[in-house]
Amino acid sequence: MMVIGMYKNIIKSLILIILVCTSMVLTYLIWNFKPQLTNVDTAVVEKKTIGPRFIDNIKNIYMPYQVVSYNEGNIKGTTESHLIIEMTNFLSESHIQSAYLIDNNGKFQAENIGNRFTLFDFTVDIPQTMYVTNILDMNYKSEDKYTFKRLMIDSESRTNVNIYLIGKTKVLKIETDAKSQTFNKMLQQERKSMVNYTSLVTNELTSSDKMQLYIPEEADSVKAYRYIADRINVKDINDAVLDDQDNIIERDRKESTTYFSNTGIVSVNDSDIYKYNNLSEADSVKAAPRDILVKSFKFISSHGGFTDDYRLFDINDDNRMIDYQMYLGGRPVFNDTGLSNISVIWGKDDQYEYRRGLLSTSVAVPSTQEVEKLPSAESVRYRLASSKEYRFDKITNMLIGYEMKKSADSEIQANLLFEPYWYIEYDNQWLKYENGRLK
Repeated sequence: MMVIGMYKNIIKSLILIILVCTSMVLTYLIWNFKPQLTNVDTAVVEKKTIGPRFIDNIKNIYMPYQVVSYNEGNIKGTTESHLIIEMTNFLSESHIQSAYLIDNNGKFQAENIGNRFTLFDFTVDIPQTMYVTNILDMNYKSEDKYTFKRLMIDSESRTNVNIYLIGKTKVLKIETDAKSQTFNKMLQQERKSMVNYTSLVTNELTSSDKMQLYIPEEADSVKAYRYIADRINVKDINDAVLDDQDNIIERDRKESTTYFSNTGIVSVNDSDIYKYNNLSEADSVKAAPRDILVKSFKFISSHGGFTDDYRLFDINDDNRMIDYQMYLGGRPVFNDTGLSNISVIWGKDDQYEYRRGLLSTSVAVPSTQEVEKLPSAESVRYRLASSKEYRFDKITNMLIGYEMKKSADSEIQANLLFEPYWYIEYDNQWLKYENGRLK
């Protein structure tokens, strides 16, 4: 019996040793296993981008075109992006103590506010709720559809900062926990680099000092610039926008090239304008543009579409188009053919139309072209106010921008020339001012 028991113990030990060895071998094989990737039927394909992916800050895209500091009639202003972002970041670090709507008669007298205030000016009406939640990062919930075009910061009437988002019919007043003293100290420092501004009254709605148009007093120091143009590769943008890459049909015509896929159509014309239409959204009702601003931003940003400094510039409610415009040195860039614009129309579930210029700025080169110095703001005001051709009360905005011109196609490397001009928003249309005329 003792012998049988001894054999049993030996057999158990052998089995245990075999199991341990097997486990060690299996562990080694698992650790060193390399799949035979060449036998995989479907490769993982990542869509290309036409610029760096997801580096865009939404605050930059929905940035005001200028900040104005009104100090008892001493008016300073700036279009410098870093100063505007610094002030925006200061506000976005605060919290809401209370928020409520105020009726607005269009003039917004705001008698309880003193003679010192700061303004953010935008070129288009922006939804109040969208801006407060997505740009200022404040916890604010509202179903209201009210918009604003000017934001006023009151850091004088109380210990904490008040913000007013001024719309045509309603003003959203936000009382924050941001300290007025801290904001004023920052503002005092930033005013040193701001330039002199002047006010402009064009009609009854701009009669209040809170609602006047504020513009740079002088413009003779604004220079022209020239850049080498980079052309965005059409294949790269097609890879980022079109699905079903293996079934794209390309057809060349005299003045354009068209690409057909199962999901959309792309046309590229000789003026370097790219236009994509989503076939699945062709028959759907187009979304209200102000409801999908964040969606449009994410769509463009997801494939690096903001290839230069772009900002929201206009919204066309008739055709439901959102328009982002190129900026240079903090000033908007205009181009007759649309080279300086990115526009999006949204359908029911996805983008319906995507239109953009294919040129972006590369290396700056010296400009040899003589550019006439711009007239002063007062000179422009006088010429327009005394002209019988225009109604002065139809002027709703005035700023300095650039006209972008592309060099002749015969050149080996295309250049982009940026020439400064006064631009006037007249009867809801942006027009270039030149020698007393609007063009």
